Amino acid sequence: MNSQNLYDDPARLFEAFTNGNPNIPKPEFVSVTHVKRKAEHYAKEIFSCQRTLTHILERHEATIIKRWSKRSAEQRRKVLLQVLPGIPSTHRPDFQAMRKERSGKAARQVQLRDSWLLPSLNIEDLTKPKILPLFLRSRACNPPGVFVNADFNAVHFGTVANAIKVPYLSGYTMLLAGQNNEAVYGRLISWDEDPDAFDMMAKGTGMQPGEGLVVMEIQQRKMQFLLQCAQTILQDLPLQDIDVPKQPILKEIELGGRNSEWPTLTMEVVEAPYREPGGLDVSRLQTFVNARKNLAEDHIWFLREDPSYFHDTVLDWGEHRQERLLTAEGRTHPILRHDLFWERVLSNVIVEAYGDVIAWHGLSKELEILVEARAHCLNDIQPGHELPKNFARAHSHFSHYVGQVTKGALGKWKVGMVASPPLREHFVRAPQDPTNTKIQVTSKSNSHLERDYLLWLMERINMDDQVFLCGLENICDELEREIRSTPANRERVSPWIANLLSDLSLLAELKRQIELANPGPAMVEIVDEDEKMEYFAEKTKLLSRLFRLLTKPMGLASAALPLSKFDYPSHKRQNQGTVAKMQQAENALDAFWSKIDDHCAKEGGSSLHQLLEGVLMDRSLQRTNDWQQPEPQKVTTKTSNSVQDATTGLSALSFNTNIEEPVIPPQYGHARQKTKTRGQARESPPADVATENAVTAADDMGQKFTVSKRGLKVITTLFHTSSEEAEAPPGEIAWSDFLSTMASVGFSVKKLDGSAWLFAPAEADLFRRSIIFHEPHPESKMSFTVARRYGRRLERAYGWSRESFERA
Repeated sequence: MNSQNLYDDPARLFEAFTNGNPNIPKPEFVSVTHVKRKAEHYAKEIFSCQRTLTHILERHEATIIKRWSKRSAEQRRKVLLQVLPGIPSTHRPDFQAMRKERSGKAARQVQLRDSWLLPSLNIEDLTKPKILPLFLRSRACNPPGVFVNADFNAVHFGTVANAIKVPYLSGYTMLLAGQNNEAVYGRLISWDEDPDAFDMMAKGTGMQPGEGLVVMEIQQRKMQFLLQCAQTILQDLPLQDIDVPKQPILKEIELGGRNSEWPTLTMEVVEAPYREPGGLDVSRLQTFVNARKNLAEDHIWFLREDPSYFHDTVLDWGEHRQERLLTAEGRTHPILRHDLFWERVLSNVIVEAYGDVIAWHGLSKELEILVEARAHCLNDIQPGHELPKNFARAHSHFSHYVGQVTKGALGKWKVGMVASPPLREHFVRAPQDPTNTKIQVTSKSNSHLERDYLLWLMERINMDDQVFLCGLENICDELEREIRSTPANRERVSPWIANLLSDLSLLAELKRQIELANPGPAMVEIVDEDEKMEYFAEKTKLLSRLFRLLTKPMGLASAALPLSKFDYPSHKRQNQGTVAKMQQAENALDAFWSKIDDHCAKEGGSSLHQLLEGVLMDRSLQRTNDWQQPEPQKVTTKTSNSVQDATTGLSALSFNTNIEEPVIPPQYGHARQKTKTRGQARESPPADVATENAVTAADDMGQKFTVSKRGLKVITTLFHTSSEEAEAPPGEIAWSDFLSTMASVGFSVKKLDGSAWLFAPAEADLFRRSIIFHEPHPESKMSFTVARRYGRRLERAYGWSRESFERA
C-alpha cells in the first residue's frame, strides 16, 4: 500500500518544495538496489586497479619517473591522449567549460561532463614532470577513503552549477571514509535500522548516497586512468611478473627532481589534487596569519612616519574609487571637483589601515584558541570521525571569522577593481543620483566574456553567487596562473589590485586549510549561525567602535591638501635644502595625524592608540635632525665598505633611536627627535607580544651574516644612509637579487598569489617571526625608496643594520 506521508515519497516532497520556484533543477531519484549495484561495481574496480597499480609501483616506480622525466612535454601529451582521448588541454577545464556554456546557463545540456567531473585530469598539469609520479604514488599507497573529502570538494563547482547530476536516495547513509576494503567501501546503512545513520550524514562522517556515488565514480575513473598511464609508460616490461623484486621506496625529492624556481603557493595548489590530502597544519596557518598581521602594523606606522609612503598610499586609494569612472557620455563625477572626494579617500585610508590591523589581530587570537583546543584533544582527532566538541567549536568560530574578514576584502575588490586604471576603460558609471551616494557601475560590453579571460575571472569575484559557485580559492588560483603565464596581463593588474589579490588568496587558503580538519561534507554545524554572529560581534566590538569614531567628519582634506606638501626627497643626496624639505613634509604629516588624534580624544575619550592597547605595539617615530655642516674630511681614500653604517631610518640622516619602544604615541609636532611626550610609558607588553613583534638590536649585536658581493649591494641599498659627501643614492634592486639575499641569511622564500612573498625563518628560533614583502609591480625592480622602506621593516623586525652583514 502506498504511504500517504509526503516525507516517505522524495519525488512528491521535492515537488512540494519547488512549487514556488519551478526552475530549481530536479534530481534523479534512484532506488536502493541501483545504488548498491553501482557502489559494488565501483568499489570492485577501485580496489582492483589499486592492487595492480601498487604491484607495478613497488617494482617499477623508479623506471616510471626516469622515463617520464626524460620525455618532452609533447611526448607526455601524446601518452595522455593515448590513455584518455579528448583529455582537456588546460588547467581548470571546468572554468573553460563554464565559459563555453555561458556561465552555467546551458547546464541542462552539458557536453563537457568530464571537464566538470575530473578537472585534475588535464594536459597542462599532468605534463609537468612531478605531477604524474605524485598522482601515481598517492593513489597507489593510500586507501581510497583518504581522498573522499578532497574528491567531493573538487567537484563542488560542477555540482552547484548542476553540470554534474547528483542522484538522490532518501533514508540511507553511505559510508566511505574509514572503509578500507571493497566489501564495505560504499556500503549503505538505513536510518530506520541504525539510529546514528542520519547523524553520521549530517555531521560529515557519512555521505548522502548520491554524493557518494559521484565520489566513487571519480575515484574509479582516476584509478583506471593512472593504471593505464603506468602500463603505457612501461609497455615493454612484464608488469605481472611476481618474480621481479620490490624496490626501496623513493624519497619525495626523487619524485620530481629539483626545481630552480622559488616555491609558490600556486604550485602547492596545483599539486594538491595529486597528493595525499594533508591534515590541518596549524603552524602553517600561524605563519600566514602572524606575518600578515605584522604587515598591517608596519603599514600603519609607515603612514604615520613616512610622508612619501603616506602620499603614495592616498593617491593609490584615490585612483581606485568608482568616482574616477566616466559615464557612457564621457562625463566625470561632480565630486571630483570638490575637497569632499579627498575627504572620503583619506577617511578610507585611515579606516582600512586600522580596521585591517584589528581584523588580523583578531584572526591571530582566534587561531591561538584553535591551536590550544586542538592540543587538548589531538589524540581524539581521527580521519572519518566526528571532531571533538571543543575543537569543533573553535574550528567553527575561526572559520566564520575568516569568512567575515574575507567579506571585507571582497567589498574592497568590488569597489576598486572596476576603477583600477588599467581596467577602467571596460566599465561605465551611471549618472549620479543626487539623493544618495551609491554609484552604479556596468560593463561597457559583454563581448569580453569570451575573449578576455583575465577580466572574466576578475568579474567572478565581483559577484557573490559566482564566488560561491567557483570557490574563491579556485578563482584566485586561476587568476594567479593567468597573470604569471601571460606577461601582457601583468601590466593590466595595478599594484593596489595585486596587493588585494594577495589578501584574497591568503584568506582563501586559510579557508581551504581549515576545511582539511572536517571529516567530510557536513549538513549541519555544531555552532549555529546566530551564535557565530553573536560571538563575532563580541570579538569585534573594538572594530565597530573604531569605525564609528573614524567615519565622523574630521576635516581631513583641509589638513592633507595639497598632497604636494608631503614631497619627501629622502632618495636624494642630503644637503641643507633637502633636509629642510624633508622636515617640512614630516611636520605636515605630524600635523595631519595630530588632527586625527585630537578628534579621537575629543569624540572617543582617549587617543587612537590608547583604544588599540593590546592590539598595536607602539613605536617611537623617527624624524630628521637639523642640518649640520659636515666636518672636512682629511682622508679621502675610499674602500668597498665606505658607506656609513648607521640606523636605517626612513630619512637619510641620523635619528633619535633605532630601537622599538612600548610608549604612548607622542604629541606629533615640530620636535626633531621624538620622545615620549604624552602621558606615562605603559608597562612592557607580555612576553608573547614582544616575541611576535620587534626584536631589539641589542638581542642581535653579535649576529653576523655573510653575503655574496651581489648580496652586499642589496644590503647597502636596504640600509643606506646618505650624507652630503656620500655618493649618490644607489639605484634599483632586482627583485631576484633581493630574494637570493634573503634566502642566503636563513629565510625560506615562498611566492604567494598577487604580489606577496612570504619569508619564513628556516630555523624556528632564528628570527622569531616571518615577514611578508610585496614584489614591486608590474616591474620586478625595487626602487631605492621602496628598498629603504623594506630595510626599515627588517631593522624593526629583527634589529638588523648594515653592520649585521659582511662580504663572503
